[in-house]
Amino acid sequence: MKNWHDVGAVEQLERDGRLIARVGGREIGVVSTPDGLRALRNRCPHQGGALCLGTVAERLVGSPGRYQLGGTTMLRCPWHGWEFSVESGLCADDPSKRVATYPVRVDDGRVLVET
Repeated sequence: MKNWHDVGAVEQLERDGRLIARVGGREIGVVSTPDGLRALRNRCPHQGGALCLGTVAERLVGSPGRYQLGGTTMLRCPWHGWEFSVESGLCADDPSKRVATYPVRVDDGRVLVET
């Protein structure tokens, strides 16, 4: 049975750019993206880095001298730069790696994540 968990205040998310909370024995991070809030497991599947401390940005695609934004918002691990889609959790460069994603919503100034 899935439950909604309060992980922090919208105010804190706006101030810090992210929220990280322990829910059911795992750390989950909430980040703000151009398309809204996204919740992901705060553990990079590459080597266990704190993924949600990384940067949120649109992925660059193309080749040297011809790069452009690719339209996919990614979360880049601060340890080694591995990138994961904030929507699906899939790794951009190695589809065998994926990070869990969770539904997230705001209710009365609080950020809630469903697990």
